[in-house]
Amino acid sequence: MTAPNLEFDGLPIPWVATVKPEDETNMFPYKKQTRNTRTLPCGWTVKDGRRPLHEELIFDEHVPITLRDGVRIYCDIFRPVTVTKLPAILAISPYGKNGHGFRIFENIPFRLGLPESATSGLEKFEGPDPAEWCPRGYVVVNVDIRGTWDSEGNCYIEGSQMGVDGYDTVEFIAAQPWCNGAVSMCGNSWLATEQWATAIQKPPSLKCIAPWEAFTDKYRDLICRGGVPKDNFASFIFNKTIRGRNLREDISGALTKWPLFNAYWADKVYDTSNLTLPIYALSSYSSGNHGSGTVRGWLNAPSKDKWIRFHPTQEWFDLYTPRYIDDLQRFYDRYLKGIENGWEETPRARVSILTYGSRFEQGPIWDVPFSDYPIQSTEYQSLYLQGSGKLGTSPQVKESFVAHKADSYQAKPSEFVLTFDQPTTLVGHSKAELWMSCEEKDDLDVYVSIRKLSESGEILEHVNVPWEALPEGVNTQHDVPTAQTVKYTGPTGILRASHRAQDPERSTPMIPYHPHDKEDKVPPGDIVKLEISLWPMGIHFNAGESLLFRVQGFVDTSTDFPSHIEKKLDNLNEGQHRIHFGGKYDSKIIVPVIALPSQ
Repeated sequence: MTAPNLEFDGLPIPWVATVKPEDETNMFPYKKQTRNTRTLPCGWTVKDGRRPLHEELIFDEHVPITLRDGVRIYCDIFRPVTVTKLPAILAISPYGKNGHGFRIFENIPFRLGLPESATSGLEKFEGPDPAEWCPRGYVVVNVDIRGTWDSEGNCYIEGSQMGVDGYDTVEFIAAQPWCNGAVSMCGNSWLATEQWATAIQKPPSLKCIAPWEAFTDKYRDLICRGGVPKDNFASFIFNKTIRGRNLREDISGALTKWPLFNAYWADKVYDTSNLTLPIYALSSYSSGNHGSGTVRGWLNAPSKDKWIRFHPTQEWFDLYTPRYIDDLQRFYDRYLKGIENGWEETPRARVSILTYGSRFEQGPIWDVPFSDYPIQSTEYQSLYLQGSGKLGTSPQVKESFVAHKADSYQAKPSEFVLTFDQPTTLVGHSKAELWMSCEEKDDLDVYVSIRKLSESGEILEHVNVPWEALPEGVNTQHDVPTAQTVKYTGPTGILRASHRAQDPERSTPMIPYHPHDKEDKVPPGDIVKLEISLWPMGIHFNAGESLLFRVQGFVDTSTDFPSHIEKKLDNLNEGQHRIHFGGKYDSKIIVPVIALPSQ
């Protein structure tokens, strides 16, 4: 099979054969579909134990959409039984449209608090449930992107082609006889990233978007954060979940071939600076893939009608939480149906703040309203690294350093602690400014994190999912927190020292912009300054509780999916990393301090 001749500034896209849908190792039960329209009656279920329909639906199965280059992709359409023209909500991804969900849930303890009975099984993975949304007066359209499952063409891993195809899909749906001409999109992760990509193409019928957790820069947010190549998550997703009949863009091969930022990676950056349509963005702290990109996309969009919410759970759980389904409906009702429902009075930013209670119900603080984000009254406080593992509000006079072994997962990190003498709330981006060196290597991969300590010095973790109905006999303290997918430790930052250069025009005081387009190696023993932005956080500390700042040679466990523990890291670190502080070395962490609104 011949790969398409598409390239960016002379860089041809690498391709690999896609695993066929019939392959038994897939995470979906493949079902060959044919064009068909049928009515699903009230009470119908996909299988025993799934949520039954409480209203009948029309199911248009395997509907072809012809894209501008002649490629046909396929969608499933679920719509209410009515003659009234309705708006459409699109769920677009490579994860299978035919309503069987995503088997990864079966490998997660207690299905992230979402029993099978919570959804009908007609939903696309990470997408809206037709059993929920059709009775609310919306049509749900599940789309398989080009090159996946039975859709024609070759599969692109995001980028501009995804947005162009999204444009064509939006306009095809808006022209259907049952549609009122208004279209939006819904879903997490890829389904949300698709929204940014499509919106910047400006399809006329796309009236609003709701990107609930999505990166906006494939290179910086996911596959080469801080300039450190890491394709384990991407490889897992693309190898285990994507099926098709032709070729798939080889994102791992591209990273191996082009570890520096170039035109290929630039095509996978979604510039939202011209977006003026209404936006309801969702972010969280627990996602190791989406937090920073969501904020970046939202901040850069000049739309006057935009809102952001930070939730304290896990994105799949939030998507199916009843009160937030109601909240999203109010947004859609306003901009897809033109209902004057007061949505504009919704606070521009709603921020959940974590307290790290031993059980979910002891915290967090939900949906604290603010007029904007970052919070305008934020005071950025510098905490300086000091001897004896302390953080202080002023630098120490005498120069010193600490060192940690940087090339093993078993190595102890360098740690610095500040105990708060009064209640303190940190919300927003933080930044580390560190003077560092390495005697054994001409480069350093540096990982920083913030953790919360109890009054007794215990390292705390936030439980992402409210376990209100656990199976009998489950020990919440023991069984649930051990699952990496249900806990959050704190914000992280990553930087490869040779990528420390910044673009001053694109950098902000708290978020340095690293071009990542060239390497500036560090001669062994030389001391260089590294500025490392940490992803957004929202943490409250009581008096007597402490902030722990960590510097180490590997990523701290704070993502949705666990890292594999190995004896040696898969980055470039060798030997010890030294952190220099005191005197002329003003190494510090800068944190965003806010005052909580009076309740």
